Amino acid sequence: MKQFDVAIIGLGSMGSFAALELAKRKLSVIGFDKYSPPHEEGSHGGDTRAFRTVYTEHPNYVPLIKRSLQIWDSLAEEWDLPLLTRSGVISIGDPQSELIKGIVQSASVYNLELQKLNSVEIHKQFPALKPPEEFIGLIDCEAGLIDVPLAITNALKQARQLGADLRINQPALEWTSNKEDIFIDTNQEKISAKKLLVTAGALTSEILASLDLPLVIRRQVLAWFKPYRSELFSPDCLPIFAFAPRGFYGFPNIGGGGVKIAHHERGDPLLGYPVKVPPVDEKDLNSLISDVSKFIPSLINPDQDPLKQIVKAKTCLYVMTPDGHCIIDRDPHNDEIIFATGFSGHGFKFSPVIAEALADLVTAEVTSLPIDFLSMKGRF
Repeated sequence: MKQFDVAIIGLGSMGSFAALELAKRKLSVIGFDKYSPPHEEGSHGGDTRAFRTVYTEHPNYVPLIKRSLQIWDSLAEEWDLPLLTRSGVISIGDPQSELIKGIVQSASVYNLELQKLNSVEIHKQFPALKPPEEFIGLIDCEAGLIDVPLAITNALKQARQLGADLRINQPALEWTSNKEDIFIDTNQEKISAKKLLVTAGALTSEILASLDLPLVIRRQVLAWFKPYRSELFSPDCLPIFAFAPRGFYGFPNIGGGGVKIAHHERGDPLLGYPVKVPPVDEKDLNSLISDVSKFIPSLINPDQDPLKQIVKAKTCLYVMTPDGHCIIDRDPHNDEIIFATGFSGHGFKFSPVIAEALADLVTAEVTSLPIDFLSMKGRF
């Protein structure tokens, strides 16, 4: 039976970077994934993710954001790849909306720089955007977009080069443990490890069924539009944008692939997951088209069917917790089992720093990174 220091179940957003960080620390690592990351079956589908430095969800994320930004920049230089592109992010809404108030609070606590625009200034600077008169815009100039497939592919590549044994398209069928070891059965062999790290996204509740984790899997719809006024939607002319309420957001026309549009705060729960994820339908797309017409009307040709102006559409999965914050903790019945889950649609940007925290928990039992607020204790 092969023995390892740590086994990882799930090699997507968090697992790929955890495998890399643990391999860098000279641990013997084996990892398993039911699919072949990067893929479109989980939470990281959809090509890009936003990196925001001013964080509306909770000010405690800002120190993690700062460290994560350092790591992204370092990896981009080390690998000579454009992992994170500083495009900026503009958040737009009523001054009393939760989105705007949260950003202002976060910037105030950590003395972060914001550029403030009124609705007229927003439209003048970014003609593609047409906010209501009472809305304001807050620009996070240090923010940007992450190339998700590039990031995961190279994290796994580098982990393998450092000796990690990564098994794609090979699920860990079941696992057991005693006081000293974790035993994992695959369809090919049985292995043992001193520690088990579960970063399995939407499959976490199934893998850690005994913990009865308070997770809800939510189906999200992403659509890419061929821009009618294409000159207004190039990355040189438009940053990532988000509107309150409902979290309507979009990315510029990156590489001519279309303007990516979605709702962050909407999505259908998938009860009893794992279940077949329903494909995108006309109802899903019409919901997006409604907000496109309201906030970015120059995206679609008014003389043509908006549905025919959609280049492609996909689903991705949000793994939601009741409070919208992820869980990073140990199995209360076995300290050798560590898990990270429930990133609630805003986790990818944190992947490298969460990897450091998880590696600390594996190797040193504790971490100096400020993740205590993300443990289960007292939350649910």
